[in-house]
Amino acid sequence: MRRILTVAAMLMATSAFADGMSTIKIEDPVMVKAFENARAAGGYMMIMNTGVEDDLLVDVKIEGHMAMIHESREEDGVMRMLHVDAVEVPAERMVAFAPGGFHVMVMGLQPGDLPYGAIVEATLIFDRAGEVPVTFVVSEKGIVGMAREASDKTN
Repeated sequence: MRRILTVAAMLMATSAFADGMSTIKIEDPVMVKAFENARAAGGYMMIMNTGVEDDLLVDVKIEGHMAMIHESREEDGVMRMLHVDAVEVPAERMVAFAPGGFHVMVMGLQPGDLPYGAIVEATLIFDRAGEVPVTFVVSEKGIVGMAREASDKTN
């Protein structure tokens, strides 16, 4: 019995160590609503892959809300938001989720959902790194200027 408990403790320690050693780092997460009762919100952040292998962001989960990975693209002079199946995060590089580009789209909000200042716990799902938690703070539209500046630096 003692041996089983020792093995179980080792497995838990290994799991905790692996989680702490993720090659994916998230910086400056913010969720933006255009106005207080908006029916959708956009999640912006910087995703850094500190590993030596490329990874793919393949999904995002937010309990109680419908969330997808979108990209804003200009087509024939019209800006469109399109669902994307995955976003490549190259090894030792940073990918910006910023206005005018990639973002987490939260849809189907009801009036009063995600008020300014609210905390939104999300899980980003990567092909290699697995589940990576991220905490967004809901902000007003004008707050994403810093994310936009960071995006310009990485492109």
